[in-house]
Amino acid sequence: MERCLNSLGCKLIIFDLDGTLLDTGRGISKCIASTLGKMGFKVPDEETCKTFVGPPLKKRFLELFDADENTADAVMKAFREEYGKGDVFLADRYAGMEECLAALHGLYSLAVATYKREDHAVQLLKKFGMVHFFDAICGSDAAATMTKNQIVEKAMNLVGVAPAESLLIGDSASDAESAAQLGIPFIGVTYGYGFKTDADIAKFPHIACAQNPLQLVDFIAR
Repeated sequence: MERCLNSLGCKLIIFDLDGTLLDTGRGISKCIASTLGKMGFKVPDEETCKTFVGPPLKKRFLELFDADENTADAVMKAFREEYGKGDVFLADRYAGMEECLAALHGLYSLAVATYKREDHAVQLLKKFGMVHFFDAICGSDAAATMTKNQIVEKAMNLVGVAPAESLLIGDSASDAESAAQLGIPFIGVTYGYGFKTDADIAKFPHIACAQNPLQLVDFIAR
């Protein structure tokens, strides 16, 4: 880690949101269950609903249901509309995350890159008093057409840094894959909804694993 941040000149740390910055499982699983029920689908159990946290919602929906693209788009549109009415705020803090951000803020530029709709991400981070830590908060467009790579690239462009000057932190395979494809060093975390063990992270290029937010500070600010 020391080699990445010092020798390689890291200037920007990009955080995933769902399962990395905040535990958003309550709101997402509640809203997806409600949306599916209203649209006539069999509602999965709670644990399955939580698998919608993190990855692209449409992709996860199509993995679970035999439906066409138009139906999937309609479900996702209904979800986004319902989620923005209040479920977006059903989230919980990860112990130590605010201390982590406070320690890194000022040492590096900080950004967010999330599949969550951008306005929802901003509203959520404002609600939890975190928005002031970030130089850029980047999420998906209203139609949810952006890829993770595009969202991460947007964050780097807004701050004005190159991939080699950046670090991506996330809890899922999609985060790790995006980092690898863009040539960004990656730290995986196991306290979210994607990776459960260091062995899960070891399947992807990475420079460190963290079991909690304060370990991120140990790795990055040491």
